[in-house]
Amino acid sequence: MAEKTKLWYLQNFNLFKEVEDHTLIEMAVSSHMTHSKKKEVIYFPEEPSNTVYLLKQGKIKISRISPDGQSVTLALLGPGEIFGESAILGQETRQNIAEVVEEAVICAIDKHHFQDLLANSNVLSRRVSTHIGKRMSEFESKIEDLVFKDARERVVAFIKRYAETFGKELVDLWEVRPFLTHQEIAELTATSRQTVNAILNELKEEGRIDFTRQFLRVRNLEELA
Repeated sequence: MAEKTKLWYLQNFNLFKEVEDHTLIEMAVSSHMTHSKKKEVIYFPEEPSNTVYLLKQGKIKISRISPDGQSVTLALLGPGEIFGESAILGQETRQNIAEVVEEAVICAIDKHHFQDLLANSNVLSRRVSTHIGKRMSEFESKIEDLVFKDARERVVAFIKRYAETFGKELVDLWEVRPFLTHQEIAELTATSRQTVNAILNELKEEGRIDFTRQFLRVRNLEELA
């Protein structure tokens, strides 16, 4: 992929707003852009933590395998997100799984190159630090959901976050295209597919949401819960 195309992608990352042009150019030169298909695994636990990833298009699921062998989804990431950031925090091996949920365009950069960029750009260092702090807070909120909320509350909380993150605010509702399968939502909320199906249909009957495989529409985010 041409360097100018990679640079265009990087310049359009919200994370890199206000970052110096020469830093973005250096990042473009030292990075590698790839297209990844749905269900492709970017990395597994115990793999060397040598690379930082920037997601330009698509969706990535970050999950972890619990000691009893259960998969727990920690986050669903969209365009403009960074992942694999543990590589720059001193972690030698991966702890999580990163899997493509929706066909993705990913920029990969060696952790040493990225650390050099952080050391030479106060703006980039500040924005990445803020981003990582926000990610840790989101992980904590996700764990709290699993521990303290029942199935309906978890599904409703997920729908709200999903619409806010990936949706567009229209005149009188929020819309996301496309929507996820019930099985994917079940995995993201630690519930069964049957439970997700029942809860979504209840919310639809209550007039709070409308959905098909092609879209999700939320009438009022604030009143959804």
